Amino acid sequence: MIVVADSSPIIFLGKIRRLDLIHRVVGRDVRVPRAVSRELLVEEINPVEREGIDEFLAKCRIEPVRNPRRFSRAMSAADNAALTLAIRSKADYLLCDDRITRSMAEIEGVRALGTLGVLLRAARGKILSRREVRRLIDLLISAHNFRIGVEVYQEVLKELD
Repeated sequence: MIVVADSSPIIFLGKIRRLDLIHRVVGRDVRVPRAVSRELLVEEINPVEREGIDEFLAKCRIEPVRNPRRFSRAMSAADNAALTLAIRSKADYLLCDDRITRSMAEIEGVRALGTLGVLLRAARGKILSRREVRRLIDLLISAHNFRIGVEVYQEVLKELD
């Protein structure tokens, strides 16, 4: 399985110290556009999170994306590079949380999987207990400014029960 990763799932899973779930849930062939890796390493993050991101990126293929398509003005250069790489590499999934990027991926025929999707797959695969997944989601929301709509949150809880 080929997965292209955008920054937000890496950031959020890094904040809860569960970047390992990406490889455990989607496999080892995780590709990260160079623009995304630069975005991840430029931001001011605490040293423990940065160490986790560095370790995660060392297990990924960092790829330059020449002449990325511009899908939407609302998408960052890194988002455009991630979606371009997903299309060019015929990725099974684009790992991203951004609503616009997810919508554009769907239009382009690329399946999106976000932070919540990784956590839910970890529960389904019995990598984490459903209780632990709920705790991690609540932690993301309460302590790490993870934004999620009430309806989506209720659907996630329904699936976890």
